[in-house]
Amino acid sequence: MNDISLQARDEIVKLHHGIMSSARRSVQDAIKIGEIIAEQKEHLGHGQFLPWIASLPFSDKTSEKYMALFKYSNKIEASSNLQEAYNQIESIEAQEKRTEEERKRDMIKAYERTGKKPDGWTRDCDYAYKKKKEEDAAYENRKREAFKSHNTKNKDDEEYEMLSSVLQSATENMIKNEKARATWKDKIRVSDGGRQDPFIDAIIDYLDTLSDDNRRIEACTNIIKVCKNISVELQRKAI
Repeated sequence: MNDISLQARDEIVKLHHGIMSSARRSVQDAIKIGEIIAEQKEHLGHGQFLPWIASLPFSDKTSEKYMALFKYSNKIEASSNLQEAYNQIESIEAQEKRTEEERKRDMIKAYERTGKKPDGWTRDCDYAYKKKKEEDAAYENRKREAFKSHNTKNKDDEEYEMLSSVLQSATENMIKNEKARATWKDKIRVSDGGRQDPFIDAIIDYLDTLSDDNRRIEACTNIIKVCKNISVELQRKAI
């Protein structure tokens, strides 16, 4: 570790301790730490940077948060404290990810329509397309297996007929629910990674049990409040 890196580490330690002991939790000091870390990442290279990061008095996750503060410093200037700045960055990154997911979905639709990969197609698009095909195939396979099981029923057995009818109804409801979830996920622009998220499925299924949209809006507001409070508490512990 050279003298420049040692000096950078000492400055970071001083700023970090100042932030942790200060009630105001200076956003500008945190941005400065992120700037120094980013400079050292460029200066040291991968082989030396990781040992240098390990010498800092906080976790790799905190280092990433400091660098994010520096990266988005021009967009969080009005933040009065670190927690507010972190919340703003979380919103910015979520929007960027959502925009990128929308771009990939649009490209995949164009590819499926024309058979040609549009300009701007990347390896991430290849991965997203492959994942979509796998999910579509799995969904179709579940439908085939569900209906296949009903076609093997014993027509001479009244009890089996009744059970088969119940199973068929349950299967149709399952398929209907999956289609409804997929429609909602398209409407709210859920990312590819979230399309198989059981948490999102649970929220959509819960909202479907409510009697009208006013109750659904109220439930969504409450869910947002609860999740936001949990996020704030978890981030407070992580600092």
